[in-house]
Amino acid sequence: MILACLSAILACPAAHAGVARDSLARLDPGAFELDGSLALTSVERVTETMGALGVEWFLRAPGGLVEPRLEVAFSDVGSLSTLDLGASLAWNRRFGELPEYGFLGVGGGIRQEWLGSFAEARYPLGFDLGLRVLFGSRAGMRIGYRFRRILGDPVADFSEHRVLVGLSVFFRNPSPAAAAQLPAP
Repeated sequence: MILACLSAILACPAAHAGVARDSLARLDPGAFELDGSLALTSVERVTETMGALGVEWFLRAPGGLVEPRLEVAFSDVGSLSTLDLGASLAWNRRFGELPEYGFLGVGGGIRQEWLGSFAEARYPLGFDLGLRVLFGSRAGMRIGYRFRRILGDPVADFSEHRVLVGLSVFFRNPSPAAAAQLPAP
């Protein structure tokens, strides 16, 4: 599903044809992103939804931008409540002059689960892969795939696959006209 979305967006440069280079949005070092996302998670053929809030900032890196990210996510399914606190580090690269950025990162965190009065901590570790589409210098959308190996389960470690879709608001990111005056990241 993620590959289909990525292909559809990238295969459509005609949508940007005739648009002046200076008018296309981009991310600049020093910009901050606040995003809210919904996730669809699959573990052992059981699917659940989760809401998440994340904050990222962008720093100059060879060939693109590096993005440290902090995230908090919550899910409540029946009597099981889950709170995830996560961190990741991703490398972002712009696709040519288009306002789309691909990202690849590694991450982990701690997951606290409550089932009635019983509480258990687990430790997710893995990687992220996705696409960020800018609608302008102040808003965008994230589509991502996240793989995590969940460690510390009392029965057995297991793998988790998560698809995330979210909307973003950017701060300290110059407008396209102002960004045209800056060197490309």
